[in-house]
Amino acid sequence: MAASAPKKTAAVRKPKSATDRQFVTALARGMSVLRCFDALHTQLGTTEIAHMTKLPQPTVWRLCYTLQQLGYLVQAPDSDKLRIGMSVLGLGQYALNSTDIGEMILPEMMQLAKQTGAAVSLGIVDQDDILIVKRAEGDGHLLINLSVGSRLPIATTSAGWAYLAGLPSRTRDETLQKLRYQASNRWTALRTAVEAAATNMETNGFVFNEGFYHPDVNAVAAASFDKQGRPQYVVSCGGPNLKPKLLREEIGPRIGRLARKITVALAGRPT
Repeated sequence: MAASAPKKTAAVRKPKSATDRQFVTALARGMSVLRCFDALHTQLGTTEIAHMTKLPQPTVWRLCYTLQQLGYLVQAPDSDKLRIGMSVLGLGQYALNSTDIGEMILPEMMQLAKQTGAAVSLGIVDQDDILIVKRAEGDGHLLINLSVGSRLPIATTSAGWAYLAGLPSRTRDETLQKLRYQASNRWTALRTAVEAAATNMETNGFVFNEGFYHPDVNAVAAASFDKQGRPQYVVSCGGPNLKPKLLREEIGPRIGRLARKITVALAGRPT
């Protein structure tokens, strides 16, 4: 049986500045409640939401009540828990349909997944996670169940490392410090691994993650950049039966080419 992804633990990124008068804290808290729901957390109680957001229980009650009134949360059938409502699904579907990037590379993603038996994902950065927006799976056994809408921690995954590797050195260090909570007791090893990933991205055009996210999963990933040179999308391929040599010599270069294809497409888009 395939195992679930590591448990989602925490927390909403805090505002960049507590003195930012343009920042609406109540809105940010409401969004943090919605971000608790994903492919692995389809139904949640208010106690669970309070734990995940680190918000007081009375605040969570009020936020959830408001979101229910607006249709963004609904009561789950035969349960006292909540689930995402159609209002959110409508917004999400519009967002996914508004970009042609995923459709552009999906045939190549499917081909690579079929040839390797692994999973190929296209993701974007959302808060402290990589949000999967396109996914192709081969016929091989997958240890981790993921789908469109699933989230991966930036600090420990190949997709996250590709994003970090695409940042300027100083920004990468600052971002990694903010993500330290995702590393648990592996902080020193993580910093070394991310710096190695940055070197590999510069040298080979992709990064590789051998067992860091999950001891039985190896993966590669590459970042795509917008016109300003900022990492925008990440493409990754991973699975339990992928040998390091295959990853480095065959799959990695193909993932790198897919990422560059997206970069070229982004460069042609109007600003």
